[in-house]
Amino acid sequence: MIRRLVPTVSLPIMASLLVLLMGLSLSVGSTPTTVDDAYSAAFAYEESSDPQFVLRQIRLPRTLLAAIVGASLATSGAIMQGVTRNDLAGPTIMGLSGGGTFCLLVGLLLLPDVGFNQAIWLSFLGAGLGYLAVCSVAFLSRGGMTPVRLALAGAVVSVLLGAITHGLTIYFSLHDEMLYWTVGGIANVSWPQVYTALIPAVPGMAAALLLSPSVTLLSLGEEVAGGLGQRTLLVRGGATLSVLLLTGGAIAVAGPVGFVGVMTPHIARSFVGSDYRRIIPLVALAGAALTVAADIASRSLIRGQEIPLGLFTSMIGATFFVALARKRGSHRGGQR
Repeated sequence: MIRRLVPTVSLPIMASLLVLLMGLSLSVGSTPTTVDDAYSAAFAYEESSDPQFVLRQIRLPRTLLAAIVGASLATSGAIMQGVTRNDLAGPTIMGLSGGGTFCLLVGLLLLPDVGFNQAIWLSFLGAGLGYLAVCSVAFLSRGGMTPVRLALAGAVVSVLLGAITHGLTIYFSLHDEMLYWTVGGIANVSWPQVYTALIPAVPGMAAALLLSPSVTLLSLGEEVAGGLGQRTLLVRGGATLSVLLLTGGAIAVAGPVGFVGVMTPHIARSFVGSDYRRIIPLVALAGAALTVAADIASRSLIRGQEIPLGLFTSMIGATFFVALARKRGSHRGGQR
């Protein structure tokens, strides 16, 4: 009975958790605020009131952006894992984050006054080139493209792009300009960044939801999906477009927030199974909740200082990645 109820109640529970975390995020900060301040900021806003200004112009856009970025990265990671049948796939590991950051650096070198509107297109281009490079390396390797080779190629390309990015940053003394996009964070954001993130996130999420039944079939294997009449190339193309929209937009406004796209799909699958019609909505909520919680922790753990969000999620994700690798290794050992 409990096992049957878990997939049904997971979505409302995760939605409730996200709402609670967003409320907590609005209350965290050096400026004290009350429930009355929150109500006034929403329905009777007075810009001269410091608590209302902080809530409406600083904390609310930051909280919403954290939720959008987390949902986007988690959904793109779930789509990638389903299409490639590789549970280690994600924007960070598959070269999308590294490619997006590299193209943003090139844009800063060529256009020093690049704004967010230009940055989002550069991020899309870089994410696409990074993913294409990973697929090319895996395809050209001996034995062809397999989930393991795809993960290894992604790790190699991501490290290479990261090294080039850091090298160019040091050579051209762009530390201050690139710090925002190389570390990953959402400090000092405002409403324009939220609007910029929503532009690709809405169609990307809609495409992911529409493709979810097809991704479920494709995750069973290309031969199985093709035998059931699915146009696998068309599904892969649509999935790639969805991933690029979600990842490119998130990188453009928040930089490389690592491992959210790798961790969250595993959490969602443990609750609802392998049906992507259930996974996509749950993983979006879980990714948003995880990123909002990480943002709260990043500005609360050290008093008077803030840990960049990208560094915080990478520390959590690295631990999860090692645990997942050990689990896979022990599983294979048991099979022998």
